[in-house]
Amino acid sequence: MFGSAMALMVAVLAARTAESLASIPERLNAPAVERPYPLPEVEAVADVTLEQLDEAWLEHRIRPGESFFQAMRAMGFGPGTVQSVMDAGQQARSLLDLKPGQVLRASAADGELMALDLEIDPLNKLEVRRDFDGYSALLHTRPTQTVQAQAAGVINSSLYMSAQQAGLSDRLVLELAEMFGWDIDFTQDLQPGDRFAVIYNELTADGEKVRDGDILAAEFVNKGKVLRAVRYTDPDGRVAVYKPDGSSMRKAFSRNPLPVTRITSRFNPNRLHPIFKTVRPHRGVDYGAATGTPVQVTGDGQVAFAGRQGGYGNVLIIDHGRGNRTLYAHLSRFAPKMRVGQRVNQGQVIGYVGSTGWATGPHLHYEFQVNGQTKDPLTVALPNAQPLPDAYRRHFLTQTSGWVAKLETLATRRVAQTDPAQAQ
Repeated sequence: MFGSAMALMVAVLAARTAESLASIPERLNAPAVERPYPLPEVEAVADVTLEQLDEAWLEHRIRPGESFFQAMRAMGFGPGTVQSVMDAGQQARSLLDLKPGQVLRASAADGELMALDLEIDPLNKLEVRRDFDGYSALLHTRPTQTVQAQAAGVINSSLYMSAQQAGLSDRLVLELAEMFGWDIDFTQDLQPGDRFAVIYNELTADGEKVRDGDILAAEFVNKGKVLRAVRYTDPDGRVAVYKPDGSSMRKAFSRNPLPVTRITSRFNPNRLHPIFKTVRPHRGVDYGAATGTPVQVTGDGQVAFAGRQGGYGNVLIIDHGRGNRTLYAHLSRFAPKMRVGQRVNQGQVIGYVGSTGWATGPHLHYEFQVNGQTKDPLTVALPNAQPLPDAYRRHFLTQTSGWVAKLETLATRRVAQTDPAQAQ
């Protein structure tokens, strides 16, 4: 792949005209090179003399779509300098993948680039320095520590809003919903007063939080029913979610193909069709979501159909074996490699929400079929997945028992804060 990219760069370079090369500002005093770094030309930018950089650092914030060549040109450096920096080694290749909002810092002396810094992310910083025969690049990575954090909350409106008020990030909210998604339909089962408690990892550097890790253990009380889940990594590195006793939280099917969404139409054999205004059976559940929202397959299986199907528009049908099939309709497009015979795994993105076929707006129509008969996806009995193997039980308890104890303490404390009488 890199070789083909270099060939493309050489072709672009060969296409440059003598006029465009002559337009390089003479004030840069850049030495002539046989292969200046071949990135696309950009519109002229305001002149910035290198003398302005002497004994100081110039900062440039990357704009959407801006390349390294364009950023360096905006700071007053020519193609020769850009190519020399890119020749500094493999570490310098991160400059080819600049993100909007990142900041390039440059310093020059006597009109020559002496240092260039880029904070790639909160943990990694690239430093390019001038040496006796060109430039050298070094990637500095801050040492990190993993610490345990906890949060708890009460549902007042939606899971998302209540979890955010408790301090959980979007990522952790989705992970929490996925952990309990086999037992709780978050589109219709939540009630005010339901509560949750979470123990999770945080990644820190120099005592500051860098990002969230994974949820280790969680409790959700829904309609008075207490559900608990723990994350377990077996000795072979496989990760799964179990109940504290080792039985699987996972079902052979998840209840919903979209993690957190809203239901716009339910399973109804006597529904009045919104377009034709006649009574037509609605053999599935419609989930309202924005066009392009990823759709996840609800169980392991094999693609049985992928194409257009009348009023359903773009349709995927997945055969899960044992007479079970699921259908996903009105998709805007399919995920790559979605063709008949393709194997898919539960939770895998298979397509994207759309409004193809007979649809009044973007949504997903989802059906669950058993032996050719459509069933209500929200109430059909879902078989359990395999429990924890007996050979791993001791290892499982050693890894998870401490988290469960902390979870009990956190949940008890939360109950005491919200309902002192119940905690006694």
